[in-house]
Amino acid sequence: MTKITYYPDPTDDWWNTEVSKILPYLDGKGVDLCCGRRSINKDVVRLDIDPKKEPQVCASSDNTPFKDGEFDFAYGIHAFEHMPDPDKALKEWLRIVRVGGIIAIVHPDVDYTRKQKSEKENLGLREDPYNKHYFEHNQESFLRWLRKKTRYGFEIMDYGVALGNWSFYVILRKTGEVKI
Repeated sequence: MTKITYYPDPTDDWWNTEVSKILPYLDGKGVDLCCGRRSINKDVVRLDIDPKKEPQVCASSDNTPFKDGEFDFAYGIHAFEHMPDPDKALKEWLRIVRVGGIIAIVHPDVDYTRKQKSEKENLGLREDPYNKHYFEHNQESFLRWLRKKTRYGFEIMDYGVALGNWSFYVILRKTGEVKI
């Protein structure tokens, strides 16, 4: 059995810095989408597609078993880039939070992290196929993509640097005005 780490992680200052940017927005009942082996606290529902990560719920975060509006917040830290269909993922994340609920995303900034190497060149990707990146962006291109999707029923509340020269964060609030 793998030990699950909760914030703050004594071994990872980078992750702690990223979490500290979104934590003020996360209140109430929440879900950690693509949780890996750590989460913000023991109260969130941990979802991951990889059973080796020992999530409470083993499912893809673009097709969850949760009810509409079940959560006050949903977040993904270095998760959204792994979605093969980002539109489907965004709609699903919005579906499972209540109107007024929060979606927090921490995303690697491709200006600094660079594009992911192929399976042939990336041993880690061969060992963990769930770690494949489909949706790589810098902050500007991610925000441009999001602004085209506001008809899905959200507003962008906040965004900024999560970790300098590494990642950015975006905070969305579900408005309920879904115009798909």
